[in-house]
Amino acid sequence: MKSKSLAVTIVFAALYNCLGFALQSVAFGPIQVRVADALYPLIAIYGLPCLYGTFLGHFIFNFYGYTVGLALGVGDLLSPFLFLIPKYAIYKWKLKAVPLHVAFVALWVAWLLYTMFGIPYWMSVATVGAGETVAEIVLGVPLTLAIKRRLQK
Repeated sequence: MKSKSLAVTIVFAALYNCLGFALQSVAFGPIQVRVADALYPLIAIYGLPCLYGTFLGHFIFNFYGYTVGLALGVGDLLSPFLFLIPKYAIYKWKLKAVPLHVAFVALWVAWLLYTMFGIPYWMSVATVGAGETVAEIVLGVPLTLAIKRRLQK
């Protein structure tokens, strides 16, 4: 990996964790808005280094959540690996693939909530999906478009 790519990866891992730790009170549970997920649409601009950085940041943050009892068990440690598929779709298909990532997160986290706590599955899909929509589509997509416009100047 080139030094510039490595630097971008590290920056995105650090950003993900800074946002996650600063806003951790709303980052876990059946009603959540993980603001750090607003970084995912930026994969459309910054490519694989951003994908690797958000993956690493997500894993570190979920590992922290797991160690302090906030995360949804071992399943939450698998989340960064499972979400590589829709993150790669953002890399390939740009912002058109962001809703795919939202759906993956909503379905997976709802399943974890259902299996661990018996919270009704489809209710969790709706609440987690709404929070993920706020993070990625309401916050992340406009952020990405603003940065893209700025980079084109």
